[in-house]
Amino acid sequence: MEHMSNPYDEQPQAEPSPQSPYQQPSGQYQPGGQPMPYGQPYGAPPQEHPQGTLILVFGILGIFITIFAPIAWYMGNKAKREIQASGMQYSNEQNISVGRILGKVFTIIALISIALTIIITIIVVIAGVSQSGG
Repeated sequence: MEHMSNPYDEQPQAEPSPQSPYQQPSGQYQPGGQPMPYGQPYGAPPQEHPQGTLILVFGILGIFITIFAPIAWYMGNKAKREIQASGMQYSNEQNISVGRILGKVFTIIALISIALTIIITIIVVIAGVSQSGG
């Protein structure tokens, strides 16, 4: 009769690999041999740009209150230049880009609206003068 192995019996330990105990295996490890936490290979995550959220908020407000659109565009361009000059990576660069684009789009729309209002006003005034004076 064959002897069946019991899965609960203690299994003999595998022979350790001939690797030196002082050599670290490949991969990223903290001191003490523990693996690095997922998503944080080189310490703290990038910081936020101090004006990133404000630029996004001004870009959104520019939809409703026109004066905020050119401010968002200006601040976004300024922040973008600062980021390029410093070479740093910020966690909220997407906010800066979106706020800057919203500011640009709604500034252009506002300028077109102002120009059309002026043109329409001139046409109405000319039409009114020609109707009354003849």
